[in-house]
Amino acid sequence: MTWYAIDAIDRAFSRTKKALLEPFDFWKWVKLAIIVFFVGGLGSSYGGQGTNYNMGSEDWGSDVPAIVPGDVPASPYDISWTGLGYVQSIDPLIIIAAAIILLILFVIVFSYISSVMEFVFVESLVKNEVKLRAYFKKFMGKGFNLLLIRLAIGLLFFIIFVLSLLPFVSIFVTESPDFSVPALVGGILWIFGVIILLALVGAVINSFLSLAIPVSIYRETGILTSFNMVYRNFRKNWQEILVYWLIRFLLGIGVGFLALILFIVLFLVLIIVSLVIDGIAYYILSTFVSEPLIWIILALFVLAEILFTFALLMMLSVPFAVFLKYHLLTFLEKWFDGLNIPFFDKPAGEPGTGQGEIGTGLSSSEQNLPEQNSSEQNSSEQNSSEQNSSEQNSSERYSPENEMPESPRPGSDNSNGSDGSETSASRDF
Repeated sequence: MTWYAIDAIDRAFSRTKKALLEPFDFWKWVKLAIIVFFVGGLGSSYGGQGTNYNMGSEDWGSDVPAIVPGDVPASPYDISWTGLGYVQSIDPLIIIAAAIILLILFVIVFSYISSVMEFVFVESLVKNEVKLRAYFKKFMGKGFNLLLIRLAIGLLFFIIFVLSLLPFVSIFVTESPDFSVPALVGGILWIFGVIILLALVGAVINSFLSLAIPVSIYRETGILTSFNMVYRNFRKNWQEILVYWLIRFLLGIGVGFLALILFIVLFLVLIIVSLVIDGIAYYILSTFVSEPLIWIILALFVLAEILFTFALLMMLSVPFAVFLKYHLLTFLEKWFDGLNIPFFDKPAGEPGTGQGEIGTGLSSSEQNLPEQNSSEQNSSEQNSSEQNSSEQNSSERYSPENEMPESPRPGSDNSNGSDGSETSASRDF
């Protein structure tokens, strides 16, 4: 017995090779890298720390008076301090709240783009053509629905996690005689257990959502309906899904390890090259510009090198993400009965390419129309052949040659007036 998840590996590898290398298209890789970036989520946290250096009056020269705490001195350059006073009058809680709101809006917008890109990624790989603007516009509605579902699931998980902590809040906050080291250890183990359980349930739900996305596209249904269809198919054929999850786990480890090695090697090479370039740039700039300007220019160099390294790493991550997505789509094509995924490399005569399948948009009478026409055509051809055969037998049976004597007798009396011309006519017939 063969498993769909195992059989899909070779087909996914061949499709990845055809899509990315036959032929190689640089701009196609760039657009796929953009999709992979959004689909993969934020890989790094943003933020930083400032310097602890405090500037005094000696750094500005003798024209700036010493700053007395609680007193805003007059500016030597006649600059109004009205704006500074307004900023100081704002409550820090308002600033923090505004920052939190902006962060939440940023996360929501990014999550929406990521949800739409899930559909764009599937459509791009199935058709083997990447159209960011057209596909994004096409799947804006489905992406918004997927975002709402993910937000609802995340909110539900957060509520479950908070409720799981309620029994330990009173112990940790108040000075209760029940507090002890075993209670602390038990609470920590309970929290880790809840996190692991929620992570497993979330992984299962996310896997069903990933399988439901292509179903929603090519069955032209909503994401919740597609999720329900995938779940029903799972109940009928759950063994294949279990093997699929195992293979995906192993593929994730293998692909992740290979990508990590490649990224480390590339990162080390880029660091060495960047250090050489920065050293040469510093040596050249030191002969023409001042020291502060040198560091400003080198900072721009370093920023450009960081952006280039990030872009190159995203480009190199494209084959791994494409292979894993092709594996999902190839498995889904075999596991989900009646799903028509119009792959770019599917032969025209291969079963399941659209006609006669469920979800193609044709009614049952329209789907059976080619078969009815074919049967009617075969029936008419058969009747025609039978009619020709009967006419041939009739002509042979009633042919005038069969009625004529073998040789005419000379001097015989022909009562019907027939003569040799009749024989000639019968031969012509």
